[in-house]
Amino acid sequence: MTIAIITDSTAYLTPQTVARAGNIYITPVSIIWDGKTAIDMATITPKAFYAQLATRKTLPTTSMPSMGTVTDLLAKLSETGVTDVIMLPMSKGISSFNSALTVFADQQQPQMHLVDTNSTCGGNEMLVLLASKLAKEGFAVNEILTALEKLKSSLQIEFIVKDLNYLKRTGRISTTSQVLGNLLRVRPILAIDTQDSGVIRPIAKERTAQRALAHIEADLTTSLKAAPKLPYAAVVFDGNAPDEKRAWLHHLKHTFTDVRFSASVIGPGVGCHTGAGVLAIAWAYDWQVLVDQMISQRSQLQVQA
Repeated sequence: MTIAIITDSTAYLTPQTVARAGNIYITPVSIIWDGKTAIDMATITPKAFYAQLATRKTLPTTSMPSMGTVTDLLAKLSETGVTDVIMLPMSKGISSFNSALTVFADQQQPQMHLVDTNSTCGGNEMLVLLASKLAKEGFAVNEILTALEKLKSSLQIEFIVKDLNYLKRTGRISTTSQVLGNLLRVRPILAIDTQDSGVIRPIAKERTAQRALAHIEADLTTSLKAAPKLPYAAVVFDGNAPDEKRAWLHHLKHTFTDVRFSASVIGPGVGCHTGAGVLAIAWAYDWQVLVDQMISQRSQLQVQA
């Protein structure tokens, strides 16, 4: 059995991470702007995207990875001996890509195992890296899928935006949420419903960005207290707010010393829908610890046998 992991570009894995893993494959989101198409993180970078977003009069849209791209990739993987593919696309609550992939449900060469991640960006990054590492360690598909569900059960994604109009325009939040946020001049705290629908919902509001971040930190504290014996990891990511991310990440590392933090970005494929100035965090059980635990448990069973 040879297992490959496929995700889309909105996991925002670095080329170095993908190359180092050796079993992760990316299907890119397309950015459509004034009739021209760019490929997320390939032909348009976050720096170029946000610079244009600030100056151009028109707004971009996105298109999910094409089914032709997926078909070609699956055929290529089959030729190289891959028997199973674990597919981890962005949440069905914010993209139709997941639903479109069901056309491959009956495919046998290779067999696709579609996971509803209810996630994107840093959250998807953790799921993909967990699946990749377990596959490399020789775990079976069902064991990897079970581990993914465990990680998902602890996953939370919260963020703040500067302008709700982007999310409203693309249908990612309701008109009511957008109007209230803009009229009251508050900083809404948004979350992806990682435990159910995968949609974006407002969960609270604060008068300032500082208070909003403190609110998110309180939510992280609640998660840590609920599972005191399970180490957590978190990914902090931004949409063209590198200085704010750097400062917040520094603060978080000194405040939550038991959490393993890393940093990522919000690239063009998601930035089309959130705009610039976003600060976000995804946290969950530490996927590296889950891998180590599974390896240890397997070793113990082998000794007992």
